[in-house]
Amino acid sequence: MDLLDAGQKFSPRQDLDWDAAHQFLPAADSKHLEKKPGRRRKMWIGVGLLAAAAAVALLTGLLVWHYHLRSDVRVKKVYIGSMGISNQLYLPSYEDPRSSQFSNLASLVKQQLKLIYSKNSVLTKAFKGSSIQAFSEGDGGDNTVVAYYQSEFDVHISQQASLDSAIQSLEPPSGSQSGRHGRLLLKPADALDVNSVVSRALDPRMTRNSLFAKKVFDLHVKESGVVQSPGFPDSSYPPNVYLQWRLRADPDHRVRLDFHTLILEDDCRQDFIQIYDSLAPIASRVLTEQCGYPHESLSYLSSGSVMLLTLVTSEEKNFPGFRANFSQIRLTEQKCGGTLTAGKGSFSTPFFPSNYPPKTTCEWKIQAPKEKFLKVQFTKFFLGNNSKQCRRDYVEVNDQRLCGHKLQSNVITSQSNAMTVKFVSDSSFVDQGFMAQYEAFVPTNPCPGRFQCTNNLCLNKTLQCDGWDDCGDGSDEDGCTCEASQIQCKNSRCKPKFWECDGFDDCGDGSDEE
Repeated sequence: MDLLDAGQKFSPRQDLDWDAAHQFLPAADSKHLEKKPGRRRKMWIGVGLLAAAAAVALLTGLLVWHYHLRSDVRVKKVYIGSMGISNQLYLPSYEDPRSSQFSNLASLVKQQLKLIYSKNSVLTKAFKGSSIQAFSEGDGGDNTVVAYYQSEFDVHISQQASLDSAIQSLEPPSGSQSGRHGRLLLKPADALDVNSVVSRALDPRMTRNSLFAKKVFDLHVKESGVVQSPGFPDSSYPPNVYLQWRLRADPDHRVRLDFHTLILEDDCRQDFIQIYDSLAPIASRVLTEQCGYPHESLSYLSSGSVMLLTLVTSEEKNFPGFRANFSQIRLTEQKCGGTLTAGKGSFSTPFFPSNYPPKTTCEWKIQAPKEKFLKVQFTKFFLGNNSKQCRRDYVEVNDQRLCGHKLQSNVITSQSNAMTVKFVSDSSFVDQGFMAQYEAFVPTNPCPGRFQCTNNLCLNKTLQCDGWDDCGDGSDEDGCTCEASQIQCKNSRCKPKFWECDGFDDCGDGSDEE
Protein backbone atom coordinates (compact mmCIF):
# COMPACT_ATOMS: atom_id res chain seq x y z
CA MET A 1 0.00 0.00 0.00
CA ASP A 2 1.19 3.52 -0.76
CA LEU A 3 2.36 5.08 2.47
CA LEU A 4 0.66 8.38 1.60
CA ASP A 5 -2.61 6.58 1.05
CA ALA A 6 -2.13 4.68 4.26
CA GLY A 7 -1.95 7.94 6.14
CA GLN A 8 1.69 7.60 7.23
CA LYS A 9 3.71 10.75 7.45
CA PHE A 10 6.77 11.07 5.18
CA SER A 11 10.14 11.84 6.79
CA PRO A 12 13.65 11.91 5.27
CA ARG A 13 15.56 8.68 5.70
CA GLN A 14 18.52 8.75 8.07
CA ASP A 15 21.25 6.16 7.35
CA LEU A 16 23.12 5.41 10.53
CA ASP A 17 25.86 3.53 8.60
CA TRP A 18 26.80 6.56 6.56
CA ASP A 19 30.59 6.88 6.52
CA ALA A 20 31.44 10.43 7.47
CA ALA A 21 34.98 9.94 6.08
CA HIS A 22 33.80 8.83 2.65
CA GLN A 23 34.83 11.28 -0.10
CA PHE A 24 33.69 11.75 -3.72
CA LEU A 25 36.22 12.01 -6.52
CA PRO A 26 37.06 15.61 -7.45
CA ALA A 27 35.84 16.95 -10.73
CA ALA A 28 38.29 17.19 -13.58
CA ASP A 29 37.63 20.89 -14.04
CA SER A 30 36.34 22.23 -10.73
CA LYS A 31 36.42 25.86 -11.86
CA HIS A 32 34.02 25.27 -14.77
CA LEU A 33 31.66 22.81 -13.10
CA GLU A 34 31.28 24.58 -9.77
CA LYS A 35 28.29 27.02 -9.71
CA LYS A 36 28.27 30.09 -7.55
CA PRO A 37 25.58 30.12 -4.80
CA GLY A 38 24.20 33.50 -5.95
CA ARG A 39 23.51 32.35 -9.50
CA ARG A 40 21.86 29.13 -8.28
CA ARG A 41 19.50 31.09 -6.00
CA LYS A 42 18.49 33.49 -8.77
CA MET A 43 17.80 30.58 -11.10
CA TRP A 44 15.42 28.90 -8.62
CA ILE A 45 13.65 32.20 -7.87
CA GLY A 46 13.03 32.69 -11.57
CA VAL A 47 11.66 29.16 -11.93
CA GLY A 48 9.36 29.73 -8.96
CA LEU A 49 7.99 32.99 -10.36
CA LEU A 50 7.32 31.37 -13.73
CA ALA A 51 5.50 28.49 -12.04
CA ALA A 52 3.39 30.83 -9.93
CA ALA A 53 2.44 32.95 -12.95
CA ALA A 54 1.47 29.83 -14.88
CA ALA A 55 -0.71 28.63 -11.99
CA VAL A 56 -2.51 31.99 -11.72
CA ALA A 57 -3.12 32.07 -15.48
CA LEU A 58 -4.46 28.52 -15.42
CA LEU A 59 -6.77 29.24 -12.47
CA THR A 60 -8.07 32.45 -14.10
CA GLY A 61 -8.75 30.60 -17.33
CA LEU A 62 -10.62 27.86 -15.50
CA LEU A 63 -12.80 30.39 -13.65
CA VAL A 64 -13.61 32.30 -16.85
CA TRP A 65 -14.48 29.06 -18.60
CA HIS A 66 -16.54 27.79 -15.67
CA TYR A 67 -18.66 30.90 -15.16
CA HIS A 68 -18.88 32.45 -18.58
CA LEU A 69 -18.25 29.86 -21.28
CA ARG A 70 -19.97 26.76 -19.89
CA SER A 71 -23.59 26.73 -21.01
CA ASP A 72 -24.80 24.48 -18.18
CA VAL A 73 -23.94 26.78 -15.23
CA ARG A 74 -27.45 28.04 -14.49
CA VAL A 75 -29.33 29.03 -11.34
CA LYS A 76 -33.00 29.15 -10.38
CA LYS A 77 -34.32 32.56 -9.35
CA VAL A 78 -37.67 32.93 -7.59
CA TYR A 79 -39.56 36.23 -7.42
CA ILE A 80 -42.61 37.03 -5.31
CA GLY A 81 -44.94 39.80 -6.39
CA SER A 82 -48.37 41.37 -6.43
CA MET A 83 -50.53 42.64 -9.27
CA GLY A 84 -53.26 45.22 -8.75
CA ILE A 85 -56.26 44.67 -11.04
CA SER A 86 -58.86 47.41 -11.56
CA ASN A 87 -62.48 46.99 -12.71
CA GLN A 88 -62.57 43.50 -11.20
CA LEU A 89 -65.32 42.62 -8.73
CA TYR A 90 -63.85 40.98 -5.65
CA LEU A 91 -65.60 37.74 -4.74
CA PRO A 92 -65.39 35.87 -1.41
CA SER A 93 -64.73 32.68 -3.44
CA TYR A 94 -61.34 34.10 -4.39
CA GLU A 95 -60.19 33.14 -0.91
CA ASP A 96 -60.66 29.43 -1.76
CA PRO A 97 -57.96 28.07 -4.13
CA ARG A 98 -60.26 25.13 -4.95
CA SER A 99 -63.06 27.30 -6.34
CA SER A 100 -63.62 27.72 -10.07
CA GLN A 101 -63.61 31.51 -9.67
CA PHE A 102 -60.11 31.35 -8.17
CA SER A 103 -58.91 29.08 -11.00
CA ASN A 104 -60.38 31.29 -13.72
CA LEU A 105 -58.84 34.51 -12.44
CA ALA A 106 -55.55 32.74 -11.69
CA SER A 107 -55.41 31.60 -15.32
CA LEU A 108 -55.86 35.18 -16.53
CA VAL A 109 -53.14 36.43 -14.20
CA LYS A 110 -50.74 33.77 -15.48
CA GLN A 111 -51.44 34.84 -19.06
CA GLN A 112 -50.88 38.45 -18.07
CA LEU A 113 -47.53 37.66 -16.45
CA LYS A 114 -46.38 35.60 -19.43
CA LEU A 115 -47.16 38.44 -21.83
CA ILE A 116 -45.47 41.00 -19.56
CA TYR A 117 -42.32 38.87 -19.46
CA SER A 118 -42.44 38.34 -23.24
CA LYS A 119 -41.80 42.06 -23.77
CA ASN A 120 -38.30 41.70 -22.26
CA SER A 121 -35.67 39.49 -23.95
CA VAL A 122 -33.96 38.56 -20.67
CA LEU A 123 -37.22 37.60 -18.95
CA THR A 124 -38.76 35.67 -21.85
CA LYS A 125 -35.64 33.50 -22.29
CA ALA A 126 -35.34 32.63 -18.59
CA PHE A 127 -39.05 32.37 -17.64
CA LYS A 128 -40.15 28.89 -16.50
CA GLY A 129 -43.61 29.46 -15.00
CA SER A 130 -45.81 31.21 -12.44
CA SER A 131 -48.14 30.16 -9.67
CA ILE A 132 -50.85 32.24 -8.02
CA GLN A 133 -50.65 32.26 -4.23
CA ALA A 134 -53.75 34.22 -3.19
CA PHE A 135 -56.13 37.10 -3.90
CA SER A 136 -57.27 39.96 -1.72
CA GLU A 137 -59.45 43.02 -2.00
CA GLY A 138 -57.54 46.05 -3.26
CA ASP A 139 -57.32 49.49 -1.71
CA GLY A 140 -59.82 50.80 -4.25
CA GLY A 141 -62.73 48.85 -2.77
CA ASP A 142 -65.02 46.20 -4.28
CA ASN A 143 -63.92 46.85 -7.88
CA THR A 144 -60.23 46.12 -7.34
CA VAL A 145 -58.40 42.87 -6.71
CA VAL A 146 -54.78 42.15 -5.75
CA ALA A 147 -53.22 38.93 -7.06
CA TYR A 148 -50.17 37.49 -5.28
CA TYR A 149 -47.90 35.36 -7.45
CA GLN A 150 -44.59 33.52 -7.58
CA SER A 151 -42.54 33.38 -10.79
CA GLU A 152 -39.56 31.13 -11.45
CA PHE A 153 -36.70 31.79 -13.86
CA ASP A 154 -33.77 29.65 -15.00
CA VAL A 155 -30.87 31.93 -15.90
CA HIS A 156 -27.18 31.66 -16.67
CA ILE A 157 -25.13 32.54 -13.62
CA SER A 158 -23.57 35.52 -15.40
CA GLN A 159 -27.00 37.08 -16.13
CA GLN A 160 -28.43 37.25 -12.58
CA ALA A 161 -27.91 41.01 -12.34
CA SER A 162 -29.58 41.53 -15.73
CA LEU A 163 -32.55 39.47 -14.57
CA ASP A 164 -32.91 41.55 -11.39
CA SER A 165 -32.81 44.76 -13.43
CA ALA A 166 -35.42 43.42 -15.85
CA ILE A 167 -37.76 42.51 -12.98
CA GLN A 168 -37.36 45.96 -11.42
CA SER A 169 -38.20 47.60 -14.75
CA LEU A 170 -41.73 46.12 -14.54
CA GLU A 171 -42.65 48.63 -11.84
CA PRO A 172 -43.66 52.01 -13.32
CA PRO A 173 -41.55 54.96 -12.14
CA SER A 174 -42.79 56.72 -9.03
CA GLY A 175 -45.49 59.22 -9.90
CA SER A 176 -46.25 57.71 -13.31
CA GLN A 177 -49.70 56.68 -14.48
CA SER A 178 -49.50 52.99 -13.68
CA GLY A 179 -53.17 52.36 -14.24
CA ARG A 180 -52.59 51.91 -17.97
CA HIS A 181 -49.71 49.48 -17.46
CA GLY A 182 -51.64 46.34 -18.35
CA ARG A 183 -53.61 47.80 -21.28
CA LEU A 184 -50.39 48.43 -23.14
CA LEU A 185 -49.37 44.78 -22.92
CA LEU A 186 -52.49 42.83 -23.87
CA LYS A 187 -55.17 42.96 -26.49
CA PRO A 188 -58.24 44.96 -25.42
CA ALA A 189 -60.47 41.88 -25.80
CA ASP A 190 -58.78 39.83 -23.08
CA ALA A 191 -56.76 42.35 -21.07
CA LEU A 192 -56.79 42.68 -17.31
CA ASP A 193 -56.78 46.32 -16.27
CA VAL A 194 -53.51 46.27 -14.28
CA ASN A 195 -52.81 49.31 -12.12
CA SER A 196 -49.65 48.13 -10.33
CA VAL A 197 -46.96 45.44 -10.47
CA VAL A 198 -44.51 44.77 -7.63
CA SER A 199 -41.88 42.00 -7.77
CA ARG A 200 -39.00 41.17 -5.45
CA ALA A 201 -36.58 38.25 -5.16
CA LEU A 202 -37.65 35.71 -2.56
CA ASP A 203 -35.58 35.75 0.63
CA PRO A 204 -32.94 32.99 0.11
CA ARG A 205 -33.48 31.81 3.69
CA MET A 206 -36.94 30.71 2.56
CA THR A 207 -35.52 28.49 -0.19
CA ARG A 208 -33.00 26.53 1.88
CA ASN A 209 -32.78 22.87 0.87
CA SER A 210 -33.00 21.86 4.53
CA LEU A 211 -36.60 23.13 4.82
CA PHE A 212 -38.56 19.88 4.72
CA ALA A 213 -41.90 21.19 6.04
CA LYS A 214 -43.79 24.03 4.34
CA LYS A 215 -47.38 24.83 5.27
CA VAL A 216 -49.91 27.66 4.94
CA PHE A 217 -52.70 28.48 7.41
CA ASP A 218 -55.62 30.77 6.47
CA LEU A 219 -57.29 32.67 9.33
CA HIS A 220 -60.11 35.22 9.46
CA VAL A 221 -59.71 37.75 12.25
CA LYS A 222 -63.32 38.95 12.50
CA GLU A 223 -63.44 37.12 15.80
CA SER A 224 -60.41 37.71 18.01
CA GLY A 225 -58.14 34.71 18.43
CA VAL A 226 -54.62 33.42 19.01
CA VAL A 227 -51.87 32.34 16.64
CA GLN A 228 -48.80 30.53 17.96
CA SER A 229 -45.80 28.48 16.87
CA PRO A 230 -46.23 24.67 16.79
CA GLY A 231 -45.89 23.11 20.22
CA PHE A 232 -46.09 26.39 22.16
CA PRO A 233 -45.90 26.52 25.18
CA ASP A 234 -45.34 22.85 25.98
CA SER A 235 -42.45 22.24 23.59
CA SER A 236 -40.00 24.13 21.41
CA TYR A 237 -40.84 24.84 17.79
CA PRO A 238 -39.76 22.23 15.20
CA PRO A 239 -36.56 22.59 13.14
CA ASN A 240 -36.27 23.23 9.38
CA VAL A 241 -39.82 24.48 8.76
CA TYR A 242 -41.29 27.35 6.76
CA LEU A 243 -44.78 28.26 7.95
CA GLN A 244 -47.17 31.00 6.81
CA TRP A 245 -50.27 32.39 8.52
CA ARG A 246 -52.43 34.44 6.13
CA LEU A 247 -54.65 36.76 8.17
CA ARG A 248 -57.74 38.40 6.63
CA ALA A 249 -60.05 41.04 8.08
CA ASP A 250 -63.45 42.27 6.86
CA PRO A 251 -63.50 44.95 4.16
CA ASP A 252 -62.65 48.45 5.48
CA HIS A 253 -60.86 46.90 8.46
CA ARG A 254 -57.25 46.46 9.53
CA VAL A 255 -55.56 43.34 10.89
CA ARG A 256 -54.01 43.84 14.32
CA LEU A 257 -51.39 41.45 15.71
CA ASP A 258 -50.17 41.79 19.31
CA PHE A 259 -47.40 39.47 20.51
CA HIS A 260 -47.71 38.11 24.01
CA THR A 261 -44.48 36.05 23.88
CA LEU A 262 -41.64 35.96 21.35
CA ILE A 263 -38.50 33.95 22.15
CA LEU A 264 -36.47 32.62 19.22
CA GLU A 265 -32.83 31.87 18.48
CA ASP A 266 -30.71 35.04 18.59
CA ASP A 267 -29.29 34.58 15.07
CA CYS A 268 -31.77 35.88 12.48
CA ARG A 269 -29.88 34.00 9.79
CA GLN A 270 -31.21 30.79 11.34
CA ASP A 271 -34.61 31.30 13.01
CA PHE A 272 -36.83 34.35 12.51
CA ILE A 273 -40.35 35.64 12.01
CA GLN A 274 -41.39 38.24 9.46
CA ILE A 275 -44.66 40.18 9.16
CA TYR A 276 -45.85 41.53 5.81
CA ASP A 277 -48.46 44.06 4.77
CA SER A 278 -49.43 41.55 2.11
CA LEU A 279 -50.50 37.92 1.60
CA ALA A 280 -47.12 37.01 0.07
CA PRO A 281 -43.57 37.50 1.40
CA ILE A 282 -42.72 40.49 -0.79
CA ALA A 283 -39.56 42.14 0.52
CA SER A 284 -40.85 45.68 -0.07
CA ARG A 285 -43.89 44.94 2.13
CA VAL A 286 -42.17 43.52 5.21
CA LEU A 287 -43.20 45.36 8.38
CA THR A 288 -40.66 43.75 10.70
CA GLU A 289 -38.18 40.92 11.14
CA GLN A 290 -37.64 39.59 14.63
CA CYS A 291 -35.53 36.94 16.34
CA GLY A 292 -34.10 36.41 19.81
CA TYR A 293 -36.01 38.04 22.66
CA PRO A 294 -36.97 41.57 21.51
CA HIS A 295 -38.15 44.17 24.04
CA GLU A 296 -39.53 46.90 21.77
CA SER A 297 -43.19 47.31 20.81
CA LEU A 298 -44.53 44.12 19.24
CA SER A 299 -47.94 45.35 18.15
CA TYR A 300 -48.50 45.60 14.37
CA LEU A 301 -51.27 46.85 12.10
CA SER A 302 -51.86 46.38 8.38
CA SER A 303 -52.64 49.19 5.96
CA GLY A 304 -55.58 47.20 4.57
CA SER A 305 -57.47 44.01 5.29
CA VAL A 306 -54.62 41.45 5.00
CA MET A 307 -51.42 40.51 6.80
CA LEU A 308 -48.91 37.66 6.52
CA LEU A 309 -46.93 36.13 9.39
CA THR A 310 -44.05 33.77 8.54
CA LEU A 311 -41.81 31.53 10.67
CA VAL A 312 -38.57 30.02 9.33
CA THR A 313 -36.39 27.73 11.47
CA SER A 314 -33.10 25.91 10.93
CA GLU A 315 -31.50 23.22 13.06
CA GLU A 316 -33.16 21.98 16.22
CA LYS A 317 -32.78 24.34 19.17
CA ASN A 318 -34.61 24.57 22.48
CA PHE A 319 -36.63 27.80 22.15
CA PRO A 320 -40.35 28.14 22.98
CA GLY A 321 -41.43 30.26 19.98
CA PHE A 322 -44.26 32.80 20.01
CA ARG A 323 -47.88 33.49 20.83
CA ALA A 324 -49.82 36.48 19.46
CA ASN A 325 -53.39 37.74 19.62
CA PHE A 326 -55.09 38.77 16.37
CA SER A 327 -58.11 41.03 15.90
CA GLN A 328 -59.53 43.57 13.46
CA ILE A 329 -60.25 47.30 13.79
CA ARG A 330 -62.05 49.70 11.50
CA LEU A 331 -59.99 51.93 9.26
CA THR A 332 -61.92 54.91 10.60
CA GLU A 333 -60.58 54.27 14.11
CA GLN A 334 -57.27 55.84 13.10
CA LYS A 335 -56.95 59.36 14.51
CA CYS A 336 -54.40 61.19 12.47
CA GLY A 337 -53.78 64.86 11.77
CA GLY A 338 -56.10 67.83 12.11
CA THR A 339 -56.08 71.45 13.27
CA LEU A 340 -54.86 72.30 16.79
CA THR A 341 -55.79 75.71 18.20
CA ALA A 342 -55.45 75.34 21.98
CA GLY A 343 -52.67 77.20 23.80
CA LYS A 344 -50.86 73.91 24.35
CA GLY A 345 -51.51 70.23 23.83
CA SER A 346 -50.08 66.96 22.49
CA PHE A 347 -50.33 64.68 19.46
CA SER A 348 -48.75 61.41 18.29
CA THR A 349 -48.48 58.93 15.47
CA PRO A 350 -51.52 56.62 15.00
CA PHE A 351 -51.95 53.98 17.75
CA PHE A 352 -48.90 55.16 19.73
CA PRO A 353 -47.24 53.47 21.67
CA SER A 354 -48.05 50.57 19.31
CA ASN A 355 -46.23 50.59 15.98
CA TYR A 356 -47.79 52.89 13.41
CA PRO A 357 -49.28 51.25 10.29
CA PRO A 358 -47.55 51.38 6.88
CA LYS A 359 -48.59 53.69 4.04
CA THR A 360 -49.81 56.40 6.40
CA THR A 361 -49.77 60.19 6.03
CA CYS A 362 -50.82 62.59 8.79
CA GLU A 363 -50.71 66.38 8.89
CA TRP A 364 -51.26 68.59 11.92
CA LYS A 365 -51.83 72.34 11.48
CA ILE A 366 -51.10 74.21 14.72
CA GLN A 367 -52.37 77.78 15.07
CA ALA A 368 -51.85 80.37 17.81
CA PRO A 369 -52.86 84.04 18.31
CA LYS A 370 -50.97 86.49 16.08
CA GLU A 371 -48.78 87.85 18.89
CA LYS A 372 -47.42 84.39 19.78
CA PHE A 373 -44.97 81.86 18.34
CA LEU A 374 -45.15 78.06 18.57
CA LYS A 375 -42.78 75.35 19.73
CA VAL A 376 -42.96 71.56 19.48
CA GLN A 377 -41.07 69.13 21.70
CA PHE A 378 -40.77 65.42 20.78
CA THR A 379 -40.75 63.53 24.06
CA LYS A 380 -40.60 60.11 22.33
CA PHE A 381 -39.19 59.60 18.84
CA PHE A 382 -38.69 56.23 17.09
CA LEU A 383 -38.86 56.39 13.30
CA GLY A 384 -36.87 53.46 11.95
CA ASN A 385 -34.15 54.48 9.50
CA ASN A 386 -31.66 57.21 10.27
CA SER A 387 -30.47 58.24 6.80
CA LYS A 388 -29.61 61.86 6.06
CA GLN A 389 -32.32 62.15 3.43
CA CYS A 390 -35.04 60.47 5.58
CA ARG A 391 -36.62 59.00 2.45
CA ARG A 392 -38.67 56.27 4.11
CA ASP A 393 -40.50 57.17 7.34
CA TYR A 394 -40.12 60.73 8.52
CA VAL A 395 -41.60 63.78 10.26
CA GLU A 396 -41.41 67.12 8.49
CA VAL A 397 -41.46 70.34 10.56
CA ASN A 398 -40.66 73.77 9.12
CA ASP A 399 -39.48 72.09 5.89
CA GLN A 400 -37.00 70.00 7.89
CA ARG A 401 -37.21 66.19 7.81
CA LEU A 402 -36.54 64.19 10.96
CA CYS A 403 -36.09 60.41 11.32
CA GLY A 404 -34.19 57.80 13.33
CA HIS A 405 -34.21 57.37 17.09
CA LYS A 406 -32.39 60.52 18.23
CA LEU A 407 -32.90 64.20 17.59
CA GLN A 408 -30.20 66.86 17.77
CA SER A 409 -32.65 69.31 19.30
CA ASN A 410 -35.49 68.47 21.67
CA VAL A 411 -37.52 71.56 20.76
CA ILE A 412 -38.39 73.08 17.38
CA THR A 413 -39.73 76.65 17.32
CA SER A 414 -41.55 78.67 14.68
CA GLN A 415 -41.08 82.31 13.73
CA SER A 416 -44.82 82.85 13.33
CA ASN A 417 -48.12 81.86 14.90
CA ALA A 418 -48.56 78.82 12.60
CA MET A 419 -46.74 75.51 12.28
CA THR A 420 -47.35 72.38 10.19
CA VAL A 421 -46.16 68.93 11.27
CA LYS A 422 -46.37 66.14 8.69
CA PHE A 423 -45.79 62.41 9.28
CA VAL A 424 -45.22 59.93 6.43
CA SER A 425 -44.60 56.16 6.52
CA ASP A 426 -43.86 54.01 3.48
CA SER A 427 -44.91 50.41 2.78
CA SER A 428 -42.25 48.61 4.84
CA PHE A 429 -40.51 48.45 8.24
CA VAL A 430 -42.64 50.27 10.76
CA ASP A 431 -41.63 51.58 14.19
CA GLN A 432 -43.18 52.93 17.38
CA GLY A 433 -43.49 56.53 16.15
CA PHE A 434 -43.48 59.68 18.27
CA MET A 435 -45.20 61.58 21.03
CA ALA A 436 -45.04 65.39 20.82
CA GLN A 437 -46.13 68.37 22.90
CA TYR A 438 -46.74 71.85 21.53
CA GLU A 439 -47.14 75.23 23.21
CA ALA A 440 -47.75 78.83 22.15
CA PHE A 441 -45.46 81.45 23.73
CA VAL A 442 -44.68 85.17 23.66
CA PRO A 443 -41.39 85.62 21.77
CA THR A 444 -39.95 87.96 24.43
CA ASN A 445 -40.64 85.45 27.22
CA PRO A 446 -40.56 81.88 25.87
CA CYS A 447 -40.31 80.25 29.32
CA PRO A 448 -42.39 82.29 31.79
CA GLY A 449 -41.40 81.42 35.36
CA ARG A 450 -38.99 78.71 34.11
CA PHE A 451 -35.38 78.31 32.96
CA GLN A 452 -34.79 78.34 29.17
CA CYS A 453 -32.18 75.90 27.89
CA THR A 454 -30.02 76.70 24.87
CA ASN A 455 -32.05 74.14 22.91
CA ASN A 456 -35.24 76.07 23.86
CA LEU A 457 -36.40 73.48 26.38
CA CYS A 458 -38.11 74.98 29.45
CA LEU A 459 -37.25 73.57 32.88
CA ASN A 460 -38.29 74.14 36.46
CA LYS A 461 -35.76 76.56 37.96
CA THR A 462 -35.03 74.13 40.80
CA LEU A 463 -33.26 71.90 38.24
CA GLN A 464 -30.72 74.59 37.37
CA CYS A 465 -27.20 74.10 38.80
CA ASP A 466 -28.14 70.85 40.57
CA GLY A 467 -25.22 68.89 39.04
CA TRP A 468 -27.37 67.04 36.50
CA ASP A 469 -27.72 67.72 32.78
CA ASP A 470 -31.49 68.17 32.63
CA CYS A 471 -31.52 70.23 29.42
CA GLY A 472 -29.71 67.58 27.43
CA ASP A 473 -27.17 70.10 26.19
CA GLY A 474 -25.68 70.98 29.61
CA SER A 475 -26.84 74.61 29.46
CA ASP A 476 -28.67 74.35 32.81
CA GLU A 477 -25.29 73.64 34.44
CA ASP A 478 -23.33 76.48 32.81
CA GLY A 479 -22.20 79.59 34.75
CA CYS A 480 -23.34 78.27 38.11
CA THR A 481 -22.38 79.48 41.60
CA CYS A 482 -21.71 76.31 43.54
CA GLU A 483 -23.09 75.56 46.97
CA ALA A 484 -21.11 74.29 49.94
CA SER A 485 -22.03 70.69 49.13
CA GLN A 486 -20.69 71.01 45.58
CA ILE A 487 -17.32 71.32 43.87
CA GLN A 488 -16.55 73.96 41.25
CA CYS A 489 -15.30 72.48 37.98
CA LYS A 490 -12.85 74.45 35.85
CA ASN A 491 -15.59 74.72 33.20
CA SER A 492 -17.72 76.53 35.84
CA ARG A 493 -20.10 73.62 36.34
CA CYS A 494 -21.09 72.38 39.79
CA LYS A 495 -20.99 68.73 40.80
CA PRO A 496 -21.68 66.95 44.12
CA LYS A 497 -18.57 66.73 46.31
CA PHE A 498 -18.86 62.98 46.71
CA TRP A 499 -18.11 62.70 42.95
CA GLU A 500 -14.65 64.18 43.52
CA CYS A 501 -11.82 61.69 42.91
CA ASP A 502 -14.22 58.79 42.31
CA GLY A 503 -12.44 57.64 39.15
CA PHE A 504 -14.92 59.17 36.70
CA ASP A 505 -14.75 62.41 34.77
CA ASP A 506 -18.01 63.94 36.00
CA CYS A 507 -17.09 67.55 35.19
CA GLY A 508 -16.39 66.77 31.57
CA ASP A 509 -12.97 68.43 31.70
CA GLY A 510 -11.37 66.05 34.23
CA SER A 511 -10.97 68.74 36.89
CA ASP A 512 -12.93 66.73 39.51
CA GLU A 513 -10.25 64.02 39.28
CA GLU A 514 -7.17 66.29 39.53
